Amino acid sequence: MKYTVLTTFTPCTSALVFLLGTSFALHTAAAQTASGDALIAADAFQPTKSDDITVKGVSIQSVGRQLGVRMLRNIVNASGFVEQPRVRRGGDRGGDDSPNVQVNDPALDNIQRFPGFLPFEESSQGEPSVAVFGRHVLVGYVSSANKPIIEIGGRLFFTHSFGLAYAISHDGGRTFTNGVVPPTPNSPITIADPSVGVDRAGHFFYAGIAAGIGADGALHQIVQINRSDDDGNTFGTGVTVALDDGADKDWLAIGPDPNIRSRDNLYITWTRFFTDRVGSELWLSRSTDGGATWSSKPIFQPVDDGVNSNVIQWSNPVVDPSSGRLYIPFLHFTDVLSVDNVRVLVSDDAGETFRFLAFNVPGAVDAFAYPNVTPGVFNDCGSPGSNIRQVLHQGADAGGGRFGLPRYRQAEVLVTQPAAAAFGGRLFIALHTSTSKIQGDPTAGSEINVLFSGDGGVTWAPPFKLAGFTTADPQHVKPALAVTQNGNRLLVSYHVQQIDERLRTDIARVHVDGDHLRLEKIERLSSTTFNLTPSNNPFPLPGFPFFTLNYDLNVGACFGIGEYQSIGVSRNGDDSGPIVAAWGDMRRTWTSPSDSVAPGTHSQPDVFSARVDVEQDQVAVGR
Repeated sequence: MKYTVLTTFTPCTSALVFLLGTSFALHTAAAQTASGDALIAADAFQPTKSDDITVKGVSIQSVGRQLGVRMLRNIVNASGFVEQPRVRRGGDRGGDDSPNVQVNDPALDNIQRFPGFLPFEESSQGEPSVAVFGRHVLVGYVSSANKPIIEIGGRLFFTHSFGLAYAISHDGGRTFTNGVVPPTPNSPITIADPSVGVDRAGHFFYAGIAAGIGADGALHQIVQINRSDDDGNTFGTGVTVALDDGADKDWLAIGPDPNIRSRDNLYITWTRFFTDRVGSELWLSRSTDGGATWSSKPIFQPVDDGVNSNVIQWSNPVVDPSSGRLYIPFLHFTDVLSVDNVRVLVSDDAGETFRFLAFNVPGAVDAFAYPNVTPGVFNDCGSPGSNIRQVLHQGADAGGGRFGLPRYRQAEVLVTQPAAAAFGGRLFIALHTSTSKIQGDPTAGSEINVLFSGDGGVTWAPPFKLAGFTTADPQHVKPALAVTQNGNRLLVSYHVQQIDERLRTDIARVHVDGDHLRLEKIERLSSTTFNLTPSNNPFPLPGFPFFTLNYDLNVGACFGIGEYQSIGVSRNGDDSGPIVAAWGDMRRTWTSPSDSVAPGTHSQPDVFSARVDVEQDQVAVGR
């Protein structure tokens, strides 16, 4: 008998969330198709007073910085991979799109409806990651559009859930073909956190959080990687980097081994949240054979000392291609409400040993901490636990939030993931920072700052304020960063929220002159402004009056365009390849059915891109 893993939903009282925002328990339950095939069902998480909902199976209690986890368990005999349709699409559609190119194909968005259930509006894409090799441009992104559902006996089942999508271009980012990366053998699930890269031989790699079969025959959360040997046209079956029921926020870096310079090593870092207690660790896995095999270990295990917490998150490794030195910046939460710390681990022996870089900031908790206040307003994002998040927001406060906090329907979560790049001993880190010393200050703006060291982190220049608060543009968030191949120019893209509350994406060009940074120009990257989506819609449940849902039930409350954007510079050894930036964008509109939690026409999350012509000092027109 053939077995198929399917994820089930119960009617409207269910959390109904899988991608980008769910904490859920899984158990086996039998059903049967007309052909006699057995269905191994996994019921959606039902809200309880002891749980809360946030990102990809990781349940975060923001109050007091308590973090807990409820992970994938107990599914056996999973189904095989089913390929998503791949569609060739043009890039420049004219009008408000030029010079931008929509990366994801809107034809793949869909609505699935079943009597007695809320509609499944699978139409969200975000969190792009870009890699470039010559004219080949790979964009990985998370998508809700490939989650087909069937109904059996009044219950709903996912036939598969593929959240790790990609788009490949062979004309320098003018047009793209879309697809999804395969899961590991016998798994029906890829989840989120795409991070892509390319080695010097032109092999593309795609890392992400997924689910895979463990030695116990059950489905567990994993860190997964896929490899492409045909310029990104297709990807091989997923390889399990690490089986980790607490895995979150993986990030991929590729670069030369510091001792064997002809060999490129692959490094993946991620956060391991404890499944039995509060806390997390920073983990590293390394491959020296092109992604075939991996060795993993913890590289930072924080201890709560009353000032520094035992929780870290959002690592972002980079390799200096000139030396093979590995840098790993990440965020270390403190026990103090407002200030958290960026730390940087560095290795000169391919990840065998590490040491911390010193910032020596006056007043910091220690010499190795760079203090930063994450921007955004505290907002009740509606899960039945303590899902209080810092967000950008738009529109009126719907009211009724816990602890007297607002509950904005149009909200976008903000986190501090240090964006990093390195070349020739130069290290760059971009951060978004509140203009207030008080976390969650509703009167504060935000700015983009670049930390720069010209000697590998031995000394640091004063923070370089790239974009700051103005009356017209009060908020600047979610920076991405790249350095050109000669190391003399830095590119930083970021979202700007205007005084009218609409968003746009800007890009800054910074000249690197020895140990100094000089701003050359800031210009608009997105060709039009856009509104936030209705991502936090009140949907009270018995016993849970604060519960909310995203209009796209596959996405968690207060999530839309994702936590990061990306800039890709070619790795082919010369300057012939384009520089391509990609970002979450909400210029397109979506019409939700009348029985949606957000009926009517509103914005939807997509991924857009643009080619950046450094020599001509302008954003290319995409043709």
